[in-house]
Amino acid sequence: METIRSSTSTRKTDPIHYEILRHRLQSITEEAATAMKRVSGSPVATEIGDLNVAIMDRDGDCVLIGQYIVTKGSTLSCVVKDVLAHYQDNPGIAEGDGFLCNDPYIGIMHQNDIALVMPIFYEGELVAWVGAEIHQIDVGGPTPGQVQLGAKDIYGEAPLMPSIKILQNGKLLHDVERNYLRKSRVPDLLALDLRAKLAACNTLSANLLQLAGKLGKQGLVDFMADILNDAELLLRAKLRKIPDGSWYSRAYMEFDDAIYPIALQLTKEADTLRFDFTGTAKQAPATINITLPSLHALLSGTLVSTLCWDIPWTTAGVERTIEVHAEQGTLVNPTFPAGVSKSTTSIGLLIMALVGNIVSKMLLASGHFTDRAMGGWPGSKAQEELNGINQFGMPFGADILDGMAGGGGARTFKDGIDTGGLVGAAKSSIANVEQYELEYPILYLYRKQLADSGGAGMFRGGNGIDRMYVPHGVERIADVIMHSMGSKSPATVGIAGGHPSATNQFYIKRGALTDAQMAGGELPATFEEIAGETEVHNNMSHSYLAAGDVYRSISNGGGGYGDALLRDPGLVCEDVALGRCTAAAAEALYGVVLTSGGAVDEEATRSKRAALLAQRRAAAELPQRSQAPVRLERTVARLFHGLSIGEGADGGHYFYCDCGCTIAPHGKDAYGYMASAQQPARLSGPYVDPCGLGEAEFRWRTHYCPACYRQFDSSMIRVGDESLPSDHLLHLAPTPIGTRM
Repeated sequence: METIRSSTSTRKTDPIHYEILRHRLQSITEEAATAMKRVSGSPVATEIGDLNVAIMDRDGDCVLIGQYIVTKGSTLSCVVKDVLAHYQDNPGIAEGDGFLCNDPYIGIMHQNDIALVMPIFYEGELVAWVGAEIHQIDVGGPTPGQVQLGAKDIYGEAPLMPSIKILQNGKLLHDVERNYLRKSRVPDLLALDLRAKLAACNTLSANLLQLAGKLGKQGLVDFMADILNDAELLLRAKLRKIPDGSWYSRAYMEFDDAIYPIALQLTKEADTLRFDFTGTAKQAPATINITLPSLHALLSGTLVSTLCWDIPWTTAGVERTIEVHAEQGTLVNPTFPAGVSKSTTSIGLLIMALVGNIVSKMLLASGHFTDRAMGGWPGSKAQEELNGINQFGMPFGADILDGMAGGGGARTFKDGIDTGGLVGAAKSSIANVEQYELEYPILYLYRKQLADSGGAGMFRGGNGIDRMYVPHGVERIADVIMHSMGSKSPATVGIAGGHPSATNQFYIKRGALTDAQMAGGELPATFEEIAGETEVHNNMSHSYLAAGDVYRSISNGGGGYGDALLRDPGLVCEDVALGRCTAAAAEALYGVVLTSGGAVDEEATRSKRAALLAQRRAAAELPQRSQAPVRLERTVARLFHGLSIGEGADGGHYFYCDCGCTIAPHGKDAYGYMASAQQPARLSGPYVDPCGLGEAEFRWRTHYCPACYRQFDSSMIRVGDESLPSDHLLHLAPTPIGTRM
């Protein structure tokens, strides 16, 4: 296990000034991010906010990151630590210096994320660091954009740039910049984004120096140490309110016709979280791995989003509370030269979703924070990159990031947010359609929320996004590079029996819509009403668009919470009326039948739900083991709606259903005592693998109470894989017989 050493010194800044200064730091990060967006010429920054900034102490630990893409803040620390480790003597670190880096084996997520870090000196002494990072549309490599299809290792991906001094005495070094820009297909855009990052760092630097002038050198250093320690201590205090336990989750990546599982066990003991990736697949040759430094930055960044709703986004303080086990040579700790060109939106988002899922299950068992638990937020997103000659006759590169408007996970008391975004991207957004049409040779036919794309449940996941566009003003877009995870099996799952969301999908119809049709006002409302053969593309595909071709993409929603047959029929009725759910899905998934006037038909709904429950029972496999009834004496923990851990009359601990059934002894083998079913994934929702891309490889596995058949677990598994151990609490000692009430 790799552990970050803890620091628990007392606060040196008085409480009133501390709060004022902490909020001042947060506003400084927002001011810097705004400066970056104003200087950049890329919609990736100006419209979407695929960027971040960070303020770090003199050792490079993140004191505060901005509220944009968390990993683009937390990874900046890795760059600073690399500079401190290698360059203090040669070429040296001085006031006015700046260092550029895109090397994932140092800690950047992938090569297209370019970091700029600068040291802050006050009265001749190093007191802090600042940094900024933007996703760049193109930094070189065989394939335009980020995903280097066909790469056999990192040498077949975009060029690596270990930390290099690009700024000296406050001025850009022309020779270094010239070399940097030469590799890109869009050098002018890269040059502008470099200056955008410099503007952000200068904004951070000026404000920190102003603070140093008020607090003094030591006062600033002490204040930053206070923030780091506070984040750690506040999170540890929160963790101590949660029972000790172990929770499990698993996801699958699809790449080069192979399936790569990612397994994760979270163990919480006292005030420490242990993330164990044992069981994760061996590393892939290229593209989908994540380096160990990046994994640490990803975990701390995810935790500030999922556990630190009332704690400053201080990733270095958060990281002190975690331990990580990731075997060398696996997807999560690859050996060089394994490639990582899509680590962000492949394994990165998938691990963020895994961590969000597993942390939510921990929160469900807490008794204190159940309202903070959620079904999965997007574990991937449908994304495409366009390259070629634009409507102005100039080379262009476009990163179409509409998939960032993924559906939010269902909550324990409310539905997920439709097109709510991504975990760890609080202030990021999607670009306006008009901005894309202005910049690039495309014309949108629609962009909308997709009914039924969120996972069904007692509370449903938020719906995802559906969009369709055509080339416009050009005869051909030479490169369309489609990439995601979750095309064969949903990357976004539910909790407590909630269903997964839609899979990510890519479609093209060739020559289906002419300029004459559009000029005549014949614009289709749906993809289905367009004539022509449909090309179905997988999650890593390189194609093109010619005039008249129609492109469509669906990006996943959020995961559901709880058994869908227990959803309030009134909520289903409202969803149908508002276009969030179709009448067909209302019947098939929720067992809710509506009248011709759109109201709930209560008698028909009761009959339909009884029929669906009977179908569930008929399709299920009986439990492998059975548990004799044990009278419940007291409830130890209520895990979620319908399932509890209780102490029985014999002093032992058991899983109990609300129907009164004693399901299983408490422990990791509870699934063996439950009824279960394995079905095609498409039965979990109308937009889950509708083309059957993964039908031969994946199943939707569900577990039920063996008495009432309430659905307690819903997961996607590879054919032949066993169920994971059941989540369970630790250190539950039986009550001695003589002391039982």
